[in-house]
Amino acid sequence: MVDYGYHFIQSFSGKEVSSKKCNDIGMELAECLWGDKYQVLVCTHVDKDNVHNHIILNSVSFINGSKYHNSKVELALVRQTNDDLCRKYGLSIVDSYKAEKENDIASSRIQNYNRNSGKMELIKQDVDEAIEKSKKYQDFVDELAYKGYYIKKSNNSLSISTPYFNRNIRLARAFGEDYTFENIKDRIYYRNYQSKENKLYKLKIYEGVKIDKDLLKTSSFYRLYVHYLYVFGKLPPKIHYEERTAEYYKEIDKYVKIMDEFSMINIHDIKTLDDIQNLRTKYLEEISPLKAQKEEYMKLYNYTQNNVDKTILKAKINHLNKDIERINKKLQTCRRIISKAEKGAKEEKLIQKRTEENREKAEKDIAKKKDRKNDR
Repeated sequence: MVDYGYHFIQSFSGKEVSSKKCNDIGMELAECLWGDKYQVLVCTHVDKDNVHNHIILNSVSFINGSKYHNSKVELALVRQTNDDLCRKYGLSIVDSYKAEKENDIASSRIQNYNRNSGKMELIKQDVDEAIEKSKKYQDFVDELAYKGYYIKKSNNSLSISTPYFNRNIRLARAFGEDYTFENIKDRIYYRNYQSKENKLYKLKIYEGVKIDKDLLKTSSFYRLYVHYLYVFGKLPPKIHYEERTAEYYKEIDKYVKIMDEFSMINIHDIKTLDDIQNLRTKYLEEISPLKAQKEEYMKLYNYTQNNVDKTILKAKINHLNKDIERINKKLQTCRRIISKAEKGAKEEKLIQKRTEENREKAEKDIAKKKDRKNDR
């Protein structure tokens, strides 16, 4: 028989916590242990002598479909995380010879897991190596990606999908406080700080295999494949830098904008200023309901406490952001065309006015010359 879910009970001593606090701690436990990969339901039981949580875990990941196995190591992590939360909020922890013995066993299992086959030590070495090679945080993420790792940030915590395990690993929990998000950034930036005055603009040129970030996130097999590409020297790709000035990027941006304008004029057969004004109005009508829908999703996202609902709403918001950004880009192109057309119309009127003035002046000069000839 296949287990599609697991049931945990998290209870507290007597009435030391309110029902809301009990539920909040249950949600925090679920977020710490499974929130980045599995769906979790936390229900608080309030009609007993002590309030407690029933935590239901969907054992199939909503990220990549992998199966959660409730091993002794996982149980040890659950127990340790729960005790850490109790200490954090000043709540009592079960204190007995049996509980103390179980905690010792749990700690031993975690330590053994961390030392298992030397894999955790290899992961730690790879992370340290990536920090040493990086000049900014995104370099750190890319450097690990070349070795088959995928990094995910949640608040100040970093979890990592590795080529060695199906389960994600929380870096700070496995290796200590030096591996929180903020401390890793400090280790990167404080060593490589460079003032803006001396900043060099460089273009990074890749030569080699390109990594599929989506597969790196969802497929343990692909992470292993990328890891072996690294082992055999195919990754990281050969990278060299070419220096660029700020003017270079300005010219590139100017060129891209001009090409967007030509493309819009050609595709929509723009002939007059009214044509482009009408097109701009059409885009404004398209973007208004999208912005309204995004605002509704944002309100729901801020209101809801369910992590699964938050994930779904965040995906919808991101999808809307892409559509809004796409239409905004077209609106900006419309505004540039309108601005240039209006400026062109003004210049044309000015040219016509000057032409007329010069013509009149020339006619007067010709008339004066004729008058002089007649006088002679």
